[in-house]
Amino acid sequence: MSERPALGAILRERSSEILASWIVRFERSPLRFRRATKAAAHTSQVANLVETLVVGSAGGAQDLKMGSHATRELERSAAFLGAQFSSEGATGYDVAAMLLELKDVIAEIAHADDQAPLSRMFEWLTVVALDGFATSGLQSLRERQAEQLEVGTPVTEILPRVPAVLLVGAPSASLVDNLLARAWMLAIGTGAPCLIIDCAGLAEPGERAFEQGYQKFLEQAEGAAIQVLLSSARRGLRERTAAATTEKGVPFQHFDRLDTAVAHSLDRAGHLLMRRS
Repeated sequence: MSERPALGAILRERSSEILASWIVRFERSPLRFRRATKAAAHTSQVANLVETLVVGSAGGAQDLKMGSHATRELERSAAFLGAQFSSEGATGYDVAAMLLELKDVIAEIAHADDQAPLSRMFEWLTVVALDGFATSGLQSLRERQAEQLEVGTPVTEILPRVPAVLLVGAPSASLVDNLLARAWMLAIGTGAPCLIIDCAGLAEPGERAFEQGYQKFLEQAEGAAIQVLLSSARRGLRERTAAATTEKGVPFQHFDRLDTAVAHSLDRAGHLLMRRS
């Protein structure tokens, strides 16, 4: 009696049949609700996944163990597919349907002894793909939020020669650095004696990022004559910001309210104008 072919050989020989069956199953899958994507848009990725599975199972289904060398590329492909589905506006249901329907197609042609390790492998790949889907979606959300904060955060002259940046939400450290750099250039360009940094709209989770971004900003402002006016900051943030600013030799003052910071800035600007005249 001849030895049965290995799983990898069976998959390679019947790869076209597997792909055709998967297309039908995916389109009809009860796991899908919104059906935001079509099977035709993902046939090349699934074909690549099957080919990766062929390589990984060349020694038999027993090699299909999560985290093993044989399945490393398979896991990477699943993670990439999950991230790609996220970028295309598909749902997690589509991701699960893609892999679980493929599992059922392959199980029908695999030997009975191979079905258990195949089932465990595809369950693991589904988890990996959904993690990639969620991670990509979260990263995309963070990027959109950062873009909206950068565009929407006011960096403006409240009055002539009274520049201010009004921080809102929970910007990242790099975004804080960018916003403060823009405000600093505005202060220099207008010949302002002060720069107001208002923290009334800064969410508490964003304070740590503010401190990190502010440290980078101080490297640019070190030794400058422009006075930093921090307004509406919580006590802990105010004290740490004051210490860091003083250490860099930059003039600093805190105000509990934005209007009093504006009044101080106007007063200083007025004195400077009188001296020049």
